[in-house]
Amino acid sequence: MAEKTITVIPARKRVGSRKQVTEEKPKLRVAAYCRVSTDEDTQASSYELQVQNYTRMIRENPEWEFAGIFADEGISGTSVLHREHFLEMIEKCKAGEIDLIITKQVSRFARNVLDSLNYIFMLRKLAPPVGVYFETEKLNTLDKSSDMVITVLSLVAQSESEQKSNSLKWSFKRRR
Repeated sequence: MAEKTITVIPARKRVGSRKQVTEEKPKLRVAAYCRVSTDEDTQASSYELQVQNYTRMIRENPEWEFAGIFADEGISGTSVLHREHFLEMIEKCKAGEIDLIITKQVSRFARNVLDSLNYIFMLRKLAPPVGVYFETEKLNTLDKSSDMVITVLSLVAQSESEQKSNSLKWSFKRRR
C-alpha cells in the first residue's frame, strides 16, 4: 500500500478582504414589580428594600436597560383591579416598552390563579413576548415547563389570601 502524504495548509488572514461585522445585541428592557399587602412598618421596610434592590440589580446589569419600577404598597386581596401600578406596567408591556419583569415571588405578582395565568399567557403572546421572572422560585414564564409550578404557587397564594380574609371577617363578627 502506498503511503499518503497529507499537507496541512494553514489559513491566511486576508487583511481588508472582509468587513468586520460587530452586531451589538440590543439590551433587554427590564422592569420590576414590587408589592406588599399591608401598610405595617415591617412590610414597609420590605417594600423599600424590594424597590432599592431591583433598581440596583437592573441598573448594574450591562445587558439590561432600566425600564422602571412598578410598585403597589399596602394593596391586599386577590384582584389586580386596585393595583394601578401593576396595570400601568402591563400597558407598557403591551406598548413594547418592557421585555422582562422581575418580581420577588409568584404571590407578589398576583394572588388569584386566573389573573396570574391570564397575565402570564397574555404577556407571553405579545410580540416580542414579555417574560416574568420570579426570583425566589427561580421561574421564568417564557419557559413553558414552569406553568404547572406557577399554577400551584398561584393557588397557594390565593388560598392564603382568602384564608386571611376569612379570619379577619370572623374576628370582626366575634367582636360585635
